[in-house]
Amino acid sequence: MKAHALPKRGKQPTAALRRRESFSPQLLQHSYEATTFPLGEHFAVVDTWLADHEPDVWQQIRLEDDELFRLRSLGASASRYQGKLDTLQALCEYAERLYYDAQPNELSLPALLPGEPVAIYYTFDDGSVEKVSGLNE
Repeated sequence: MKAHALPKRGKQPTAALRRRESFSPQLLQHSYEATTFPLGEHFAVVDTWLADHEPDVWQQIRLEDDELFRLRSLGASASRYQGKLDTLQALCEYAERLYYDAQPNELSLPALLPGEPVAIYYTFDDGSVEKVSGLNE
C-alpha cells in the first residue's frame, strides 16, 4: 500500500476550515448590541463632547466601530471580533471618564438622607442647588 504524503504545513488553508471559524453577521451584531447597550442614550452627549474636546479619541472610536462593521460583514471569527469589541468598549469607557472628569459640577449633588428614596434637585442661574424631596413637605 502506497502512503500519501501530507501537504506542506501552511500551504493549504482550506476555505472549509475558515468557514468553520467564522460566525454569522447576525450573531456578531447581537454581540455588538449586547456590549454597547449599557452605554445607553447618554453616550450621544459624550460623543458630541469628544468631537469638540478630544478629537483623537473620537476618531479612534469611529475607526474601531468601522472595523467592527467590516468584521461583521466578513463573518469574522468570534475571538477576533470580540477582541475588537473589547477595544471599542475600553475606548468608550475611557471617553466617559474624560467627559465626567471635565464636568465635575454635573456630578456633585448633595447626598440623599438615610431612608430618602427620591430627591429632585433644582440648579439656579446663580449656581445654587435646592433639593426637594418627600421629607421637605
